[in-house]
Amino acid sequence: VTEWALQEGRSNVNRDRMEYVRANKGVLIQEIIPLYLHRSGFPRHFEDASPCMLQYASGDPDYVRSVDKGTRFESTENLVRDRDMARLYGDTPTPRPTGMGVQANEMWKYRINYRENFLSLRWDHDNIEPAIDLGAEGQTLMKQVLWMEYFFRGSHHGGKYLGNDPEEGFRGAMLNLMAVSKMLMLKGSLLYDGERLGGRDPRDFKAGSAWFPHRVGVRLRYVGDLPPRPEEFSVEDGSSRLFDQASLLWGLSEFYHFADPTTGNKNWHKVFGEDPRYDGTIMERKYVVLAEALASMVLQNIAAMHRGKGGAPVSEWLPGAGPGREIATADLGMAMVALANSARHLPADSEDARLSRKLMGEQADFLVANLQAQDGSIADGYDLSARQPLEGPPSLLAQGFGVRGLVEAFKVLGDDRYRKAALDAYAYMNRSLWDESTGVYRSHAGAGVTVYTPLNLGAALGAVREIILLTKDAREIERFKRFWVQAVDSSGIQQSEYEETGERDFAVRDGDGDGIPRMEFARGKHGHGIAPVYAARVEIRTPIPGAGAR
Repeated sequence: VTEWALQEGRSNVNRDRMEYVRANKGVLIQEIIPLYLHRSGFPRHFEDASPCMLQYASGDPDYVRSVDKGTRFESTENLVRDRDMARLYGDTPTPRPTGMGVQANEMWKYRINYRENFLSLRWDHDNIEPAIDLGAEGQTLMKQVLWMEYFFRGSHHGGKYLGNDPEEGFRGAMLNLMAVSKMLMLKGSLLYDGERLGGRDPRDFKAGSAWFPHRVGVRLRYVGDLPPRPEEFSVEDGSSRLFDQASLLWGLSEFYHFADPTTGNKNWHKVFGEDPRYDGTIMERKYVVLAEALASMVLQNIAAMHRGKGGAPVSEWLPGAGPGREIATADLGMAMVALANSARHLPADSEDARLSRKLMGEQADFLVANLQAQDGSIADGYDLSARQPLEGPPSLLAQGFGVRGLVEAFKVLGDDRYRKAALDAYAYMNRSLWDESTGVYRSHAGAGVTVYTPLNLGAALGAVREIILLTKDAREIERFKRFWVQAVDSSGIQQSEYEETGERDFAVRDGDGDGIPRMEFARGKHGHGIAPVYAARVEIRTPIPGAGAR
């Protein structure tokens, strides 16, 4: 039981009851966390937090108790920590604040309870969906690696400590632990052969013999007042989905790039070593091989399972039935993005890099020849049986992923047809989907009410960003900024934020005036606030000129 929990009388929430035997918490608390704190130079210790190996498919971000914004600098322990942090930064400790108007760049001086103890930031566990979405795991892995690349792009205090600063170094170390744990779990437990879940040796793997299924159910075990723990995994949807496999390939190939000792930022190389206990690193270098092997497995499966007759891409592969008869543009675009990443980052002379380029060329050619109309629009998908695009108005999701994939194909393969196709699709977006009155793209052509999800919004933002980088057109930068303000800041899809993204005054609901409240002021169904995450869906009125009120 943590010392603070005992002092606060909250041991009923934090009691271990020998839980560390099942969760390996002894090694984590006694060896790994102290190593990370030492390597990053971070003098503070967090409570009520642990690394997350796999994420559930969905959850309820409503806080179940009030956010703890108290301070504890009266204690000797915290005064020592404050002094140590001040020495680390070459500054002098300052008195605790009399009010709550604490600036974000002074947070190290005034540590608020919720930044050291995460008990009050817990979500509503009653509404967590106990299932694992393998596509979401791939997307999460990519996010973790991108943040690691940012956190470890520098070192501080003459290179003595890892990370841009102490807190970012520690965050990066924990993300590394979570990413490696996720990859080990994928390799050892989550491959499916049509009958059971299990592991595979990547050195002795036949393409199509096992794959990562779309959805894995989790049976939770409830023991007393402990948080629920996974007890058993079972396959709920055994199909192989192209979007899932592409998402995993994207994250795995990026981790390989991050951990590859021959490329990348020299500060990244300080993260991996032969023996972290003695050589100043935090993670064994051998895990670069794990990332490469898993990426190769996924890539080989995409080639073997997600191509129909004539090599046409397919979205779904079903056990006992084989490849499906449709390809969704979003799946195709995601695959092209992932293949570009593997072609760019896996060893250039390897069979996997060559296969990545080959598959990308096939998919880009298919998109241009079969999915793009003369007006530049890209259909939502293609029916291979009927040999025609799917019916329906062109959607923002399809345009976003189509543009994103075509730009990547152009950058990797250099074929100007892909650049032209991307620019034509983007011109269609601006001509037929952009609503000047609201400053957002319609979710589909003719939409009087636009529906945004994190997926179609992210696809659109990514497409605009890539076009800006491709064309260097300053006018599109202004469009991008307006689109962000209207679709992200003002739509409600970003449910809350905290210090790092602008809410610098703890006593004000929306201190930076961007329309997004601080997390504790977002209310939520329990009245305690909402975590700073995206909502699953928002609607925006985008009236069609001349169509009358809707």
